[in-house]
Amino acid sequence: MWAIAFFCCPAEGFAQQEEAVVDYYKKPDDSKIPTVFSRQNYKSLTAHITSGCNGKYEKIRAIYQWICEHIAYDTSYKVRNPDECLRKQKGVCQAYCGLFYLLAKEAGIRVEALDGKPKDQTGYVNPSGHGWLFAYTQEERGILLDPTWGAGSVEDGQFVTSENIWLWFNVAPEWMILSHLPDDATCQLLEKPVTEQEFLAFPPANTVWLEYGLDARKLFEKIRAQRTGLPQFYNGGEGIIEFVDIPLSPSLKIGTTYTFRVKLKEDRNIAIMNSNVLCPKGEWTDEGDGIYSIEFMPRETESLSICMQDASGVSWSTLVNYEIATPTQEQWNTVGKLYPMSTPEMKAVKNMDAKEWADAGIDNLKLAGLVREQGIRELPIMQSGMGQKLAIESVPMHREMKKGESYTFSFYPKTEGKWVVANGEEWFRDWQVAEDGRHSITVSPTTSGRLSLLVQDADGGYWPCLEYMVP
Repeated sequence: MWAIAFFCCPAEGFAQQEEAVVDYYKKPDDSKIPTVFSRQNYKSLTAHITSGCNGKYEKIRAIYQWICEHIAYDTSYKVRNPDECLRKQKGVCQAYCGLFYLLAKEAGIRVEALDGKPKDQTGYVNPSGHGWLFAYTQEERGILLDPTWGAGSVEDGQFVTSENIWLWFNVAPEWMILSHLPDDATCQLLEKPVTEQEFLAFPPANTVWLEYGLDARKLFEKIRAQRTGLPQFYNGGEGIIEFVDIPLSPSLKIGTTYTFRVKLKEDRNIAIMNSNVLCPKGEWTDEGDGIYSIEFMPRETESLSICMQDASGVSWSTLVNYEIATPTQEQWNTVGKLYPMSTPEMKAVKNMDAKEWADAGIDNLKLAGLVREQGIRELPIMQSGMGQKLAIESVPMHREMKKGESYTFSFYPKTEGKWVVANGEEWFRDWQVAEDGRHSITVSPTTSGRLSLLVQDADGGYWPCLEYMVP
C-alpha cells in the first residue's frame, strides 16, 4: 500500500550531480513491475519531457523533474490513478509512482515499484506505508528515487513544494535506508541488509546533514555502528558552510582533543563555543580553498557548539551542538595539565579571577600550583584592571590574614603613583625599591577588618588593587 510520508520540506539537498552518474546493481524482478490501470496515451508527453535527452539516465532525470515540478500531493488522499493524477495535477504516492512508470515505459525504461515503511524527520513511522521506485539505467543497474518526497511535503494539512527536488533523486542506498525500509530486504541494495529493529532504532534522518556536505555512506556506517545517533544539527548555514571533518558522535569527552574542519563558501566568522570558552576563526588554521581547521579539547561540562556569525557580523547562530559526557577524574586530570582553571578544584576557589591574575603576571598554571601547594580555598579580592597596574613577584595568596603575622608584598609597578598597604588607621609606606624597580614591603596587620594594597592616582585618590580580611 502506498501513502504519503510526512517529511519536512528540504532545502538544498543530496543527489548525485549531473556529471557524476552513480547507479547500483539490482537484479530485475518482474514481480515488482507496477500494475497500473490507464486509458491515457503517454507517448507524446514522454517525447516532450525527454526531448534532447541522451541515454536512460538523462530520461529518468527529466521525467523525475517534470513530475516533481508539475504534480502536487493530494491532501485529500483520494487521487491514486495516474490518469486522474495527470488531469488534476495531484495525487498520493501511488499516483506519483504510477505516473512515473507510464512515462518511463514509453521512454523504454524499466521501472520497479518498492513498498515499505517510511520514517520522517520527527521519527514518525507511517503505518500506511509508502512507495518509491528503482529505475534501470542499464540491464542490471539503476537508481533509487522517490518523486513523492522530491515534490514536497505535507505540513499542517497543506502541500509545500520542495526547495530542492534533487534530494530524492539517485539516492545512495545508505541514505535511503535511514528513512525508507522496503518490505523486500534485497531492495535495500546493501551488502548487509538492515533489520526492521535496526531501522526503528535509527535516529530520524535529517536532510540538513547532507546540506552541510556530510557523506551519506559515512553517516550510515556511523549510525549503524554506534547506535547512539549524531550531534544536533540546526538550519542556518546551508549553502554557506560544509563540514569536512567533525566528530559524528552526539557527545564529546572532557580532556579529549577533537579535529574540526569546515569549508566556508562565504566569508563568515565561525567559532567553537564550550561554555565561556570561545575559539573564533582567527584561532583556526587557514588551509586555503576556504577550509579552516582546529584541534580543540572540551574543558567545560556545558555543551559544545560550532557557531557562525551572520553576514552583518552582529548575531551568532548554532549550527552543530554536542553534549558533554560526564567526566571521569582521569579526564579532569588531563584537562588540568593544560587548562587548570576549568577543573572543579579551581572553580571551587572563591574570588578566582584567573584572567586578572594572569594579566598581573601569575599565569593559570602557576596560579593553580600555588592554590594546590598552599591549600587555598579563598583568594584575595582582585579589583578589575589590577593587571594593568602591577606585575606580581609574590603576594599573600590567602584571603584571610592573621594579626601579628608578617606578610610580604613584592611586585613591579606598571603605572606611576604612590603605593600603600592600609589596615584600618595604619598605613604602611616603607617600601624597599630595587634598582630594577621592584617594590617590596613586609607588614603585620594589627586591626580587624580590611587590609588593602592601594595605589594613588593622578588626582591624589587611592584605589584598591588587592583586598584581604583580618578576623
